[in-house]
Amino acid sequence: MKKIHRTKLKWRSRLLPGTTPLQNIQDRVPLKVTTRHRLLIAGLFCLLCLFITIILGQSIEPFHTFYGSVAKPFQNAYLKVEDFLSDTWATAKRLRSLEEENRRLTEELEYYVYENTTLKTEVVQSEEIQALYDLDHYYEAYPKTGAQIVGLSANNWYETLIIDKGSNDGIAKDMPVLVSGGLLGRITHVYENYSEITTLIDADSNVFGEINRLSRSTVNVQGRDDLEKEKMCVIEYDPLEVDMVVGDEIVTSALGDIYPPGILIGTVTEIVEGENGLSNTAYVMPKADTKGLSYVLIITELWKDDMEAELEEGMTP
Repeated sequence: MKKIHRTKLKWRSRLLPGTTPLQNIQDRVPLKVTTRHRLLIAGLFCLLCLFITIILGQSIEPFHTFYGSVAKPFQNAYLKVEDFLSDTWATAKRLRSLEEENRRLTEELEYYVYENTTLKTEVVQSEEIQALYDLDHYYEAYPKTGAQIVGLSANNWYETLIIDKGSNDGIAKDMPVLVSGGLLGRITHVYENYSEITTLIDADSNVFGEINRLSRSTVNVQGRDDLEKEKMCVIEYDPLEVDMVVGDEIVTSALGDIYPPGILIGTVTEIVEGENGLSNTAYVMPKADTKGLSYVLIITELWKDDMEAELEEGMTP
């Protein structure tokens, strides 16, 4: 009993006065790690790694095996991700560049198409004006003026055209209208600043003409409602009196009151014989193509009126 008592006393002597064992443990001061200690530990770790790398080298094969089996897959995955991102970025950049180039080329193409269309229009108009100029010299005996077409008939079949000159410009009804191909028609309505042309294919058109060869047979060239769309005219004639074949050219006759003689009207393309053999129908394609016209040439006086005026002057004592 006496020995056990001494042991208890020995244990108690280690405790702080007035404290329990648990309080004594909690009151102990913790070990402080300073910045110097941290630097020292990091330096020792670096020296250890340097020692392993330089001194041992390739002899530590287990470390290389561990690195190859653990770190290399991550490295390969990283390289694949890097390549994918690089390719994606390069593709996106290339697409942006191609889009910009495509937009620029599209704008240039539209500009060149516009320029080409403008040049073609100017060339066509220049050729048309040159043809009218040549026609003016061909019919130099007649006073003429040019005009521009500014409108069409409502059905767009070109049986009626509108020009930009009227009575203020000296235009009068029944004046003949020419184009480079030949006779187009005549002035039928005149206003102050514009006029209407009735072309040869109109149902109300009627031109006194003749066959342009030795026979010089006179014919009557008319428009017809059912042929306006085809832009054709017809000639009804008696084959016993008129010698006509496919390919004959029809020109204006001197017997007419409106048109000067010798102006080309068109070409006979087909002849249909009548049932009784006394009346044939010839289909005439006008030489003046009404589609695509821009300018016309107007003879500013009726040749018969001018002739009558000259005759009256000659008869005056």
